[in-house]
Amino acid sequence: MIPWTLLVCSVTMFHDAVSFVPFNKRSQQYTPDSLQYTPTQIDCIDMRSTPGDYYYESEEKYEVCGFYIIADPDSLVEIEITEINVNCDENNALALVDGWELQGEYFPSPFDHKRPLEERYQSFCGNSKPHKKYISSQNVALIQFLIPFPGQNFKVNVRFIPNPRPCNVVATMEFGILTLKNFGERTNCSISIIYPEKIYLVDVDVGVSSEQPSVKPTSGLSVQCSANGKSDYVELLYGDGLDTDIMGRKIAFCGLRARAAKRGIPMGCQHSVVRLVSSGSFYNSITFSFQAMTPDEIYTSTDIC
Repeated sequence: MIPWTLLVCSVTMFHDAVSFVPFNKRSQQYTPDSLQYTPTQIDCIDMRSTPGDYYYESEEKYEVCGFYIIADPDSLVEIEITEINVNCDENNALALVDGWELQGEYFPSPFDHKRPLEERYQSFCGNSKPHKKYISSQNVALIQFLIPFPGQNFKVNVRFIPNPRPCNVVATMEFGILTLKNFGERTNCSISIIYPEKIYLVDVDVGVSSEQPSVKPTSGLSVQCSANGKSDYVELLYGDGLDTDIMGRKIAFCGLRARAAKRGIPMGCQHSVVRLVSSGSFYNSITFSFQAMTPDEIYTSTDIC
């Protein structure tokens, strides 16, 4: 079995083939009537947003492949390997990844995930299917594989299960309204919107409300959170990759605001992120709406991607 450090690095060699996967498709809505009962064959590089049975047959190509799976924002991805025929030698590999990986970058970021990076990979081989089902920590998961020899294959069943407390989310809708909460916990949560978007603040309560507030909070937003010693804040990030730790920051703020903004904040790169950083001392929440930027707005954007 190829070491996963090598397999991860190998993905960067195929970025021309892989880079289109998450960034050129919007998610499709599904209903129970549209669930797949006939296995669907996937390509070496593929992305799906519908539950069902999927299978891959070796195309006899020596390249790292990726099956990107995305559910609705308030769902988790459950994967069951129902069939597997992958030789356990140095030229074959199959792994389930908790999150997405692309060109060596991860979502959620290693700093924002509850599990260390090495534990987010589960590798498999042989011809005996695992007994345990795999459940992701957020609404995206990845099956990464390298099976270049003929006759090798695998089949998986994908289900989406409710997540009552979504934290890290990938959204591929063209427009919508979403809410991030920390539920009083010390954690960092991000909503990653694929494609350039305009962000409209609807309701902000960050670094203000505790479980039992002793005084009535003062309304207003501040961009001096760090300077005032506050460790709870929201930041809007932009870039072309997945990793929030290396993206550009548009603005960071904290405070209380219950009035919807009329003017949107343009995010002119491929990847727009709303990230909530929480110390655990407050019950933080941010609600925002978003809509796609027009070609003219993207052209005139000053964001350096």
